[in-house]
Amino acid sequence: MKKILILLSALVYFSSGSFGQANKFQSMVGLWEMVGEQESGGGLQIKDSSTISIRFMGEEKTILRYNIDFSKSPIWFDFSCRDTATVSNFKSLIEFVGDDTLKWQIFTDGERADHFTSRSGELFYLKRVHPKSNTALYSGN
Repeated sequence: MKKILILLSALVYFSSGSFGQANKFQSMVGLWEMVGEQESGGGLQIKDSSTISIRFMGEEKTILRYNIDFSKSPIWFDFSCRDTATVSNFKSLIEFVGDDTLKWQIFTDGERADHFTSRSGELFYLKRVHPKSNTALYSGN
């Protein structure tokens, strides 16, 4: 009986962790566009857990593989994408600054800091793009 209780406790613990990860991932789904000085049409689009793309300097790249660690603060987001004939690997940090703003730093030297820093990497702010509604309000007349 004791073994069953331990097993059930472990299942509840691990399932709540994966549910929490999925729930946090869902909060990132959407179209995010760069704002500020580096606006230049850059952004991040997360359609679902298998379709993520990045737009930067006029090019759009599909992320081939990624790992997001929500247990870290800020969130660790590592990804790979194809650049012509080679695959490049990137390490980055993401932090929610409100519901509709992300702070994102991509480290260009391949080494990630545990926190945002001005020493290396590119720092961006991204705003969530909300779909425009085409429906008109009904006036009731």
